Amino acid sequence: MAGPGLLAVLLHASAASPAEHMTRLETSKLVAVIADNEAHAPTHRAGYNGVAELRLGGWDRTNLFVPLYAGLNLEHIFSGDAAAFGWNIFEPRRAPMQLIRRPNNRVELREKRTEHWPLRSRLVYEVKGDAIDFTYYGTPLEDVWRKHGYIGVFFASYIQAPEDMAIQFIGRSRPGRGDTTPRWIKHLPDKHGVAANHRPAGSRWDPPVDDGFNIDLVKGISDFEYLYPFYFGRSGDNVFVLMFEQPRPGGELRFAQSPSGGGKGNPAWDFVYFRRDYAVNREFSFRVRAVYRKFTRVEDVVRLYERWSGEKVELPPR
Repeated sequence: MAGPGLLAVLLHASAASPAEHMTRLETSKLVAVIADNEAHAPTHRAGYNGVAELRLGGWDRTNLFVPLYAGLNLEHIFSGDAAAFGWNIFEPRRAPMQLIRRPNNRVELREKRTEHWPLRSRLVYEVKGDAIDFTYYGTPLEDVWRKHGYIGVFFASYIQAPEDMAIQFIGRSRPGRGDTTPRWIKHLPDKHGVAANHRPAGSRWDPPVDDGFNIDLVKGISDFEYLYPFYFGRSGDNVFVLMFEQPRPGGELRFAQSPSGGGKGNPAWDFVYFRRDYAVNREFSFRVRAVYRKFTRVEDVVRLYERWSGEKVELPPR
């Protein structure tokens, strides 16, 4: 008979079973491969954590993401402070991660901190039907963000050669920068780093950064703002939808994009989260749902968000 200490070890092992560096989650509608920062065969490169493969269930075996890279990938941690400009901006992709397989199609990636950023990160991915529920948890272990007063975390998804590289969302032009009538906006930046991120409507804050700040998709602020926290892009007959919970006080979520983040013809459909109300050793979090399915109608995308969020969307004319 196992003693109390051994029993506790066995119970812990059954609740959280570490995998090597990648694991597959599958439903009848979706196949997702979750990876840490290590390379794995046949083509996935080191330094791209998150969803290494995302495919529909059944006959369609095309990976939505560029096979070398990933989606929902923790890309940057930043503060806007010039002291950080000499550091590698991809530190979160280089630091060791632990991959833990949980029950019920759930995986956690854990990163204790990066070389210079004392931020403990926990990324939780759970596949349900045609959706991935993603939650990020961050805990600052020291305060190296005090100069501008925010913690920035950036997530990237590198899309494999979609015919249409734009994203679409319900938004308007910022006050003083164009038409403020709510409308569907379909946007593709002219080049990387230009008109790259879109703030929520009602925000009166743009993150301060020092001269020389070197993350282009953060400083490339667009003239648009979104009215509802969801957007979508199309790849062939399929649609990829990113839906975000309304940030808690002290947080702000921005859509971000690049026409060439994954190489020519491979756009990046990204997002960036700013945490202004933070404290050392106090965890913060935000939640995202990513849906990948056959495209039917734009109205069906809106219904997805309404059902998930409980929020009613006022549809503008198309």
